[in-house]
Amino acid sequence: MIKPLIHSMAVCPDMTRSYQKITHGKGVYLYDTNGKRYLDASSGSSSVSNIGHGREEMVEIMADQVSKITVLPTHAFNSDVVEGYLQRLTEFAPEGFTKAWTVMSGTEAVENAIKLALQYHQLRGDNARFKIISRWNTYHGNSVFTLDVGGMKMRRGLYEQWLHNFPHISSAYSYRKPADLSEEEYTQTLLEEFENTVIRTGPETVAAFIAEPVIAAAMGAVPPPKNYFKGIKYICEKYGILYISDEILSGFGRTGENFGINNFGIVPDIIAAGKGISGGYFPLSAVIASEKVVQPLIDTKSAFLGGHTFACNPMGARVGNQVLDIMEREQLVARSKYMGKLFKQKLESLYEFDIVGDVRGVGLQCGVELVQDKVTKAPFPPEMKLSKQIGYKAIEKGVVLYPGSGSVDGKAGDHILITPPLTIKEEQLDEIVDVMRDCLIEVTVASKKLAI
Repeated sequence: MIKPLIHSMAVCPDMTRSYQKITHGKGVYLYDTNGKRYLDASSGSSSVSNIGHGREEMVEIMADQVSKITVLPTHAFNSDVVEGYLQRLTEFAPEGFTKAWTVMSGTEAVENAIKLALQYHQLRGDNARFKIISRWNTYHGNSVFTLDVGGMKMRRGLYEQWLHNFPHISSAYSYRKPADLSEEEYTQTLLEEFENTVIRTGPETVAAFIAEPVIAAAMGAVPPPKNYFKGIKYICEKYGILYISDEILSGFGRTGENFGINNFGIVPDIIAAGKGISGGYFPLSAVIASEKVVQPLIDTKSAFLGGHTFACNPMGARVGNQVLDIMEREQLVARSKYMGKLFKQKLESLYEFDIVGDVRGVGLQCGVELVQDKVTKAPFPPEMKLSKQIGYKAIEKGVVLYPGSGSVDGKAGDHILITPPLTIKEEQLDEIVDVMRDCLIEVTVASKKLAI
């Protein structure tokens, strides 16, 4: 029988492998058809299952909402469940955020955040502003448009002839900063690059800057150097550029704060949120906007020019509202901060391996970078697919990691992103580290044999 699945980069990506089928999940664990248990240290597709799998209360509220209404003709009606949830989203966001709008995926949230930024400028008469500045080696979605905004060279490759509409600047990557620069000097060079890019491309043409607070899947939990985002925000305000915080992976407690940007002392203009927003129980994402951004729409009585069949649907609102209830009741944001610090300490024990170059992260968004040489920080050849080797070995041992590559130049560079559910216990953190240690031993022994 020919299997009907189209393999993709995100769904069963290796056509030469068979993938075990999962029957159910409970807490931080997944169970396959043979009854084998796996600790889900990636929280679904990276930072989704923040509240854990198999919560009965989620089943109950979803069944209740299905019995009432799941989708509306939103051109004609609103509902209390939707309106109440959007209000909670604005309250969960930093001070000054007043409006929200939900869609289904992270890509949709980012694209609509950018559309909102463009409309903001149009309504104010800044018709020349359309460019979005972002950073290389960052991911902002998988539509062709958001791939162009983002900087993941590996994902952009096939679509090159459709791209190149937007400027990109260097990712802020302290581990690989020039050795002769202090962190403060490095930050200054990055800020100068950003301002020079704005000037070169024409400040009057730039609508927004977008960044992940912590670069997640593309580079493996890379936080910015000190005062980086404060400097970026200052330059944005200087030239009338909106600041969009891509919180798809960093939001909803993942970094030990409501949103990742809260860790860095600034307030953005627009937030794009997703993944953990629904805990994985329903496809849900959101755009949350500051009063500054929505005021031109109010003043001109203009509707936001975005629209999706499942935008602002009651089912997503009910699920999202329950996730916020759980997060508040179980204090998962504070738990993420505490467990994240503990986890990072445990991961740092892996520095005993010659191939572990960097351990980093914020909250329970953690990463490990693998190198051939700790002094030169030389990456392994891309064809080795070292991070994938470790990912496969970890699955065999009962732990699901999120291996990545291309962190150095878009092709070379291996890293492991580790984002377990925020409900994880200390002994389960030990389980992850122990499995990673075993995998590192195996690949280290294998690489030495190859060298001989």
